[in-house]
Amino acid sequence: MFVQLALLTSSGGSNSILAPVILFLLGALLFFLGFRTYRKYRILADTPLIPVRSVPMGLVHVSGKSTGDNLLTSPITKIPCYYYHVQIEREEPKGGDEGGTEWKTVGNDKAEVPFYLEDATGKILVNPQKAEYDVTRSFQGGLRPKALLSIGHAPRKVDESLGVPAPTDEQLRDYLSGQFSRAREVLKSSNVPGANVIDKVLGVAEKMQALGVSVGAGGISMDLGKRPYRLTEHVLVAGRGCNIMGTCGENPTPADEHDRNLIKKGENEKTFLITTKTEKQIEKSLRLQSFILIVLGGALIVGAFALALHMAHML
Repeated sequence: MFVQLALLTSSGGSNSILAPVILFLLGALLFFLGFRTYRKYRILADTPLIPVRSVPMGLVHVSGKSTGDNLLTSPITKIPCYYYHVQIEREEPKGGDEGGTEWKTVGNDKAEVPFYLEDATGKILVNPQKAEYDVTRSFQGGLRPKALLSIGHAPRKVDESLGVPAPTDEQLRDYLSGQFSRAREVLKSSNVPGANVIDKVLGVAEKMQALGVSVGAGGISMDLGKRPYRLTEHVLVAGRGCNIMGTCGENPTPADEHDRNLIKKGENEKTFLITTKTEKQIEKSLRLQSFILIVLGGALIVGAFALALHMAHML
């Protein structure tokens, strides 16, 4: 079969042979991701939940509430937190002959700080660097150009449990403009050649955006503010419950004799998950994800071989 496909390729069918190859590679990737997700599910299911006071060295699974004085404030909902991630998307026309529009990510705003996980038996420091987060979606909503406000504001949804109002158009525009201000501050403090010139360009871009001109992470877009934005914020809210699976190790800078351990990403075991879901919710989600990925991956691999056989018989 593969000899026949090779002959087909050499006779000018290289475009045709790409289809089963692409299907096979995509299927193999999904299959691999499915098994990796299933492994994560098995690790979670096989690692018992233990009190903070009893954590051993190595992979642990603990649950409690996030605490600590080193707080962040989420940019959109203004919630005290230890982690936030804002995804900034802009509506762009689709390429090719399809027509229509799609949302494209033009920026990501992230920050995290160490915090403590506390339960009834004690607390332990968490170094969240390189953690995988599955936390509360605090906000998702759009920002329409000023010229389109006559048809109403874009839909916005805030997590009701936070007890905060949805941000206004002005607040969202201020946030987007602030992205340029932060970029300028970084440039001014750097030694990058041409930083002053770039800073001036960013200054112009900031003023343009204030006038309704859309500016994306890839540069200035002269669309005169005709493209809507969508912002999605996720946060690890301070003082709320969370589940953590990571590696317990020695704290190099303990505050006292009760602060000798910390949870981080391990050197050998890479599983490091911080989530606001319950254990049952996590297991159900991981089990479903792994099943879907494995089934889709297997179907694509079988489809790739079927297509290759069909093409070979056509020779």
